[in-house]
Amino acid sequence: MELDVQHALKIADIQRRLLAFEAEPGTGETILADAAELLDANAAMAAWLNEGTPLLVTWNAGSQIEEYFFRTFAGVDRDGNIRSTDPDLDNINLTRRQMGSGVYHESAFARRAVIENAAFHRDAFRPAGMNHVVGMTTRLAVGEAVFAMGYSSADAPALVSGRAEIILNLFLPAFVHSFEALDRQARNFERLQRAIVESDMNVTLQDDQLGGDNATGAFLNLPLPGPDAGYLSISPPDAATLAARLAESFGLTKRQTDTAQCLLDGLSTKEAAARMGISPNTVRRHCEAVLTRTGVSRRSELNRLARSLTAARP
Repeated sequence: MELDVQHALKIADIQRRLLAFEAEPGTGETILADAAELLDANAAMAAWLNEGTPLLVTWNAGSQIEEYFFRTFAGVDRDGNIRSTDPDLDNINLTRRQMGSGVYHESAFARRAVIENAAFHRDAFRPAGMNHVVGMTTRLAVGEAVFAMGYSSADAPALVSGRAEIILNLFLPAFVHSFEALDRQARNFERLQRAIVESDMNVTLQDDQLGGDNATGAFLNLPLPGPDAGYLSISPPDAATLAARLAESFGLTKRQTDTAQCLLDGLSTKEAAARMGISPNTVRRHCEAVLTRTGVSRRSELNRLARSLTAARP
């Protein structure tokens, strides 16, 4: 197959945009539309996951494919396969994901007679203008990313000449690279969010550039990967958190817990008495009880003990 300069430039432009792809429907639609026109397709569709949310966009096709997909969606199995209540579509999806990244004609997954008699073809793909399909796919941790071109007849020039598969193979490396990167980013973000929830540290995600109140109280600010990604700000656990951990571990009473918080906040006996609304002598008795129960002799030791208990929390 020979490509003129105009087509070569269009291919290079789509490759560049795939490499810079962001998992948003609008971005996917424009790339899908330009690729479909370059491949002389009658219709096209794209599907992928954006941080666990299925996205599906179409070009020059009706709503049948999207409606059918969500109507027959049956969840995700333990191996990360997206399942369908339509057994024929389910089998094709399983086969395609197991085959992994590549450019495939529909004949790689099922005989034409099976496809034509299947409900997904009759109710969705054929009325949407995708009677014959060729596309590229890459396996993700859950599901896959797919860009598929549809043709009304099997003798469409791009199909017969193999031009559609050749050009899709030129797109494939950029396509795989971008979606694998997005998949890793999404899974890392999910793990980060989970770690934040489970942490005793005061951890926040800052959307914008570090400055002003963003840095208040933080002893560590880590830039997140990517331009303008923001910062991960980490601050020590506050005295209330540490006191609660001491109370849980050593069975402190409510008054003893309040006293421990005052000690961890560095308050003097007089300041603690003012905060708690009791006399300094009563504060001293509570302090002695806290130190006795926790087995330490000084405030500095209490602070270290509280932090070690927090750090050891699963």
